[in-house]
Amino acid sequence: MAVPSDLLWECVRKNNAFVRKSANARTMSAEPGNLLGVHSSKFSGLCNKAMGLSTKKSGKKENIVLTQSAKRASRLMRPRTRLPTIGIRRDPKKAIKQLDRVMGEKYCRPDLLALAKEKYSKIKMSFRKPRK
Repeated sequence: MAVPSDLLWECVRKNNAFVRKSANARTMSAEPGNLLGVHSSKFSGLCNKAMGLSTKKSGKKENIVLTQSAKRASRLMRPRTRLPTIGIRRDPKKAIKQLDRVMGEKYCRPDLLALAKEKYSKIKMSFRKPRK
């Protein structure tokens, strides 16, 4: 049985394991599927379909990874398979096309596409090493 996302948000809005509150800043969220890390219903990976960009380190190499909600309803009930990851390419032109294809055509949250592209460019900039 599916639960409406608005009802689910009202239940987890004030207290959940991912909320990060501080005195002088916005309330943030540490959910794995939260694109911006902001604690709001629009970006929540618990209530809506999750979508997040992050880095994954394997050895000395760092990769950019896209995390999305599983497409099958049966996988949403299993914590290990709920958020499958997809590797994003390093080349900016190919990465933008890949994000367009994955999020624009196949994913049902095209409103987050521009934010995902912006976050990709920021992550890509963070990989640069300072000049000596």
